[in-house]
Amino acid sequence: MEKEGLQGADTTPLLEHKSNKYLTLSIQKSPQTSFLKSKVPPFYEGASKMPLWVITGANRGLGLEFVTQLSTNPSNTIIATTRTLTSDLTSLRALESKNSKVHILECDTGSESSIYSFAKQVTELLNASSETKIDFLLNNAGINSVSQEKALSMTAEGLNDQMRINVLGPAKIVENLLPHLKEGSVVMNMTSGIGSLAYSSESEMTKCTTYCISKVALNMLTVHQAKELRERGVTVFCMDPGWVKTRMGGEGAVLEKEVSIKGMLEVLGRVGVDKSGRFYEWNGVEKAW
Repeated sequence: MEKEGLQGADTTPLLEHKSNKYLTLSIQKSPQTSFLKSKVPPFYEGASKMPLWVITGANRGLGLEFVTQLSTNPSNTIIATTRTLTSDLTSLRALESKNSKVHILECDTGSESSIYSFAKQVTELLNASSETKIDFLLNNAGINSVSQEKALSMTAEGLNDQMRINVLGPAKIVENLLPHLKEGSVVMNMTSGIGSLAYSSESEMTKCTTYCISKVALNMLTVHQAKELRERGVTVFCMDPGWVKTRMGGEGAVLEKEVSIKGMLEVLGRVGVDKSGRFYEWNGVEKAW
């Protein structure tokens, strides 16, 4: 089984290019109003004026673009993770060299021991800077390593890998970083449009079965995390980044990563506890489960 795509992506498109049907159906099946058009100002009052961001799977793709855009604002402190420090970190290291507030830490979200060690490093880093709160936790890392598996050909190994990294990983990240998730903190779980049952029930796509199952499970995890963290004043929601031109998105993708990340940052800047436990597209439109 291909392991190179771990916590980044493999090179197989999630969806085959068929007249951009994914994008069209996604828009048709979602409410047409984006809450980004509301008068709520960016970076609602729960966030710090100098916010701390934790982003998993940041060495490439969407994670790297998050760091790229956020690092242009000197107010942001960014903890960017990679599955292993031996990965190709050329682009991420370049951002770190330009900004002393970008920190690169190792975190294999498929390993509970690695997550535990990562959380300890975060605590040490925050204590050293007199900070205790994570303002934004972006569970971005994930895999689609067996995209060829379908409902009639899926394997236990393939399903277990997707569930361990795409579902248990975000669960354990939140659990281990819980001391730093306080009133006003925001947790975003990166899901997928094909994790929507409303979309999948009408889509003709049959591939990526185990990946789809893991994203549906991640959506349910989000709902439960939102309930458990509500009393703390922590917002938890899941986000569909759109069909983005990354290695995971593949050849048929229609959305530039810069546009997707800019939109998601706008959503993150405005979402509050009143919108916790919901499913949004990158442009702020609420998506059907």
